[in-house]
Amino acid sequence: MKQALFLLNMGGPNNLDEVKLFLYNMFSDKNIIPNPLARPLVRTIIIKKRLNEAKETYRELGGKSPLYDLTRQLIEKLSTKIDIPIYPVMRYVPPFAQSALQECRERGIEEILLFPLYPQYSTTTTLSSYEDVLKGCEAIDYSPKITFVKKHYYDDFAYIKASAEKIKEALGEKESREYDLILSAHGLPVSIIEAGDPYQREVEANVSALKIYLQSEGIDFRSVKLVYQSKVGPQQWLEPSLVDTLRNPRNRKVIIYPLAFTIDNSETLFELDIEAREIAEKIKYEEFIVAKCMNDSDAFVEFIAKCVKEYNADTAQ
Repeated sequence: MKQALFLLNMGGPNNLDEVKLFLYNMFSDKNIIPNPLARPLVRTIIIKKRLNEAKETYRELGGKSPLYDLTRQLIEKLSTKIDIPIYPVMRYVPPFAQSALQECRERGIEEILLFPLYPQYSTTTTLSSYEDVLKGCEAIDYSPKITFVKKHYYDDFAYIKASAEKIKEALGEKESREYDLILSAHGLPVSIIEAGDPYQREVEANVSALKIYLQSEGIDFRSVKLVYQSKVGPQQWLEPSLVDTLRNPRNRKVIIYPLAFTIDNSETLFELDIEAREIAEKIKYEEFIVAKCMNDSDAFVEFIAKCVKEYNADTAQ
């Protein structure tokens, strides 16, 4: 059976003109704003309020999100490990699922393997991307077999080890006991969690697994804290927030690791490394270190390749 691999992600604007498209598509998503009556109004308000600010963010990052280029680098390395076509498939900006699906149909692909670049499952990310692939298939009357090689991997040993490597890389030769490790996850409205979304539970389990692994490696931080970032709108979101935590420091030496992101994007390179750093500098933190995401790290490349190979070995039996 001819296969292709889709790496699923939300995406980020590839130029300043795509910022509005990104916001429009995100806040048109029924998994982000479940209420169909409120959706158009909320979307209009958010775009009006955030468009110029969001454009300024991407201007500071060089006029676009780095996410697509970093994903291409990941695919380049992954292509040396697995011999099937690999596509970056973004949810809110190109390259969209439908263009990848059209190419797969032309190539005679019979099975599409999905690997979400979201470590923890959420209806707002993994499910949204999956439904988008199904919708794309329907639009072009294409019926391949569609399978997740992993729906989530927040507690997979190889993934935890790869995460720890990025934290160790950020720590360098410094003494871990002098630092607080802040694990920052993208926030969600509490209402989505209360509706049954497993994201918070999986994030907390991810934190526990990572703490145990770091301790087993002899890396003991002064404290390890989970925080949530990227709140939008007035409703109640998961807490504690990154900003509140930084503004009330118990220790002025911190390392931040982006727990819910595998590829660097505006939430990591701007929100963590620029905005949060400004807060830390105002409060006179001694050290403020932001760890990189997995991106195309060898460990992450090996992990994805392993997931695909294991899936194929299991289905061959």
